[in-house]
Amino acid sequence: MRSILGILALVVLGTAAWARCDHPFYPVREGWVWTYRSSLDNSTYTIQTLEVKTDSFIQRFTFTSFGFDSRWTCDAKGLTQPTFAQSGQTGLQMKFKTRKATGVVLPQNLRVGSSWNYSYEVSGEAQQGNQTIQMEQTLNTTNKVVGQESVSVPAGRFTALKVESTQITRGTMKMGGRSSPLNLTVKSTSWYAPSVGLVKSQSEGVVIELVSLKR
Repeated sequence: MRSILGILALVVLGTAAWARCDHPFYPVREGWVWTYRSSLDNSTYTIQTLEVKTDSFIQRFTFTSFGFDSRWTCDAKGLTQPTFAQSGQTGLQMKFKTRKATGVVLPQNLRVGSSWNYSYEVSGEAQQGNQTIQMEQTLNTTNKVVGQESVSVPAGRFTALKVESTQITRGTMKMGGRSSPLNLTVKSTSWYAPSVGLVKSQSEGVVIELVSLKR
């Protein structure tokens, strides 16, 4: 009886952990694995949810030749990524350090008409041959749920919220003693389905679609 009660206690604690972080349009469940395909090179990658706690969780991204972990935090306002890029990445030529982060990446009460923004102040280095490129950037992303529509992807057909986003990057790049301004605007559209999460996104001609979700 004691062992059964112990198991039940662990189940309850585990449920309480993901319940606070869980999102109706972005499920946070220990062990779930999403597989996506990118139209850029027709390759697939996976995202696995790990280490779900009462106020944080980890997403593990696994690509063909590299992978990295991304940490999220969660509260009553929604889900937040406290750093723009994570340490411990392999196979990447660029590393960022986040100096400041504001706003939530995905608000809790997501519905048609919702709008929000989040921003990062980051510094980073990129290696290009024997040259080191140093960057200082401010990235501001504005988002709005513009509607709800049916979306077909390899994983199936979903009724999803359509989110339009604009990311504006301002900063400087330094290489070989020379400094040049960095001004970039990227528009993207994403679709989020209830109890599934991100099912499709497109930006700059590249389309990413959900292939499968392993619960």
